[in-house]
Order: sequence, then C-alpha cells, then structure tokens
Amino acid sequence: MVWSSIYNKMWESKLMNYYVLMNDYNSSLMPRYLHAIVDTENQINEKWDYEGSRHDIPYYLLDKECPNTLYLLCNKNIGKLWFNYYQHNMAHILSDRFFDIINEFKLSDHVLKKLIATSIKDGKTINNSLNYLFFTDKELFLNEKYSILEKDKYGNLIPHKLSFHNESLNYDIFSIRTTLLAGFIFISEKVANRLIKENIKRIKLIKLDEVLNHYCVDFKYDIKANVKKGKIKLP
Repeated sequence: MVWSSIYNKMWESKLMNYYVLMNDYNSSLMPRYLHAIVDTENQINEKWDYEGSRHDIPYYLLDKECPNTLYLLCNKNIGKLWFNYYQHNMAHILSDRFFDIINEFKLSDHVLKKLIATSIKDGKTINNSLNYLFFTDKELFLNEKYSILEKDKYGNLIPHKLSFHNESLNYDIFSIRTTLLAGFIFISEKVANRLIKENIKRIKLIKLDEVLNHYCVDFKYDIKANVKKGKIKLP
C-alpha cells in the first residue's frame, strides 16, 4: 500500500498541469520597467532622486526586524499602477483583489508585507491597496534529476523541461530558486482557471511547456547566443 501511494503521487506529479504567472508586457498599462524601488522607509525628494535601500530587498523580508509595511518609492515615470500583479525581481507586487483570490489556495512558505506606493517628490500616497509577496523557498520543488536543463555561458540553467518533486503536490502555488525561471510563480490548473474566471487583466498564464519561449521573447534572451558549449543535462 505504501509503495502504491508513492507511485500514485509520482504519476500524479507527472500529469499535473502547471502554469507560470508572467507580466503581460503587451498591455500598454504594464510597465516594462517599474520606475520605483521597495524600501522600509518613505523618502521625499523634490528632485525625484532616491537613495537605494540599505537593506537587501526582498531577502530582508526574512529578517524579524523587517516591518510589516513597506514602501514602493515611485519616480515621476511610474505610470498609473493599474495592474493586479507585477513580478518585481525575486518578489511579487499584488493588488488586494489578486491576493484575496490566490489566498484561497495553498501557497508554499512565504512572507507577505503591506506595500504602500508613494511619490518620491512629495511623499503622497499613490496606491495603498498593494502587497509584497516573497517565497522563502524552504522546500526544494524542482527535481533537477528528471528535468532537462542546459547551462548557459553565465552559469544560468536553461529550463528546456521541468520536473518537480512530489512536495509540489502539497501546494497550488509555489516558486523555484534556480534556472532562468527562478522567482517566477508556478500555479496549478485550478488556480489558473480561477484567475481566468475572475477576468484578471494584464497577466499571462503560460503553460509549463511553453514558458521558455515566452521568457525568451519577454527578456530578449537568445538561447543560441547564450548557450555554453556542452551537453544538455538529460534526465
């Protein structure tokens, strides 16, 4: 019975349809570059200049001294901030509505902080309905043994095909710490269907076997130009 249960979980993991959550840069309301930084304190400068955070954001979120409220310090080119989701480095900016939806599902270990968007020039609040989400990656979800990976000339792993450990089945939403997709959010099919049903705009829900192509387009990543001579790591 034990071996049967393990086998069923392995088979279920192989059949699970995963999607990757990505910024939809085709939308005119989705900034390619967010003219803002995240910090623990508000800053005001009439010349629109701001100092970089003295903390290593987002990793500082793991520190017990990190406050529950953070600030998105916005430059004059910030735009309208009319998005529900925005991948920001290794963390994620979520609207209250977006977080309320995904919070109904099982998220892997994470830290969530309130995020207040303010204007650098005068410190006025632009948007106070945002959240900053960072996955701790305490659990190793990517199964490199059964994935097809290729190292590029910078040492990054190109994810030609991804396989996950059975622990991923315990969650509907998780992230991984390696490959070009490090920091991206992976979601189950039922989460993807819910986001579609809720008609969430300015996001892309990309099937796992198509995500590398989208990554290359979005980030202008040329696999042939970046590939390191050698063999692809096959399972």
